[in-house]
Amino acid sequence: MNKELFIAVCDRLRERVPELRWIDAEMGQLNVAPRPPVAFPCCLVEMRYVRCTGRTAGSQRVAAQFTLRVAFQGCGATSSEAPAPVRDRALEHLDVLERIHTALQWWNFGRRINPMQRASVVPERRSDGLRVYAMVYDTEFEEG
Repeated sequence: MNKELFIAVCDRLRERVPELRWIDAEMGQLNVAPRPPVAFPCCLVEMRYVRCTGRTAGSQRVAAQFTLRVAFQGCGATSSEAPAPVRDRALEHLDVLERIHTALQWWNFGRRINPMQRASVVPERRSDGLRVYAMVYDTEFEEG
């Protein structure tokens, strides 16, 4: 696993999305009760090598996937019946997700990786009051 790339993704998020109060490796932090050991909103990052293909001279072409679990606490009422200011405040988390996307979509780590591309964004159903989204980005690169 490429530690330098993992750190670069986390640093890019820290620089481009200052609303994120906690950026860390995904280690199941959101499953800790009664309160997860993070500051909200948080972004937990997991890097996977989903496919590695051998190349000449001992290098490999790596298809990598980053899953970002972005969690928010206490988002509020989003009903169409809620007053506009209340609903706008409750939906501010969507602005944070958009800033994350802007930070990572087409980013190429100084041309060291193929530009990252969003593969999916899926909300998680939870009963603990947290609003969590799994954002998945794909890239490829050569590794020795």
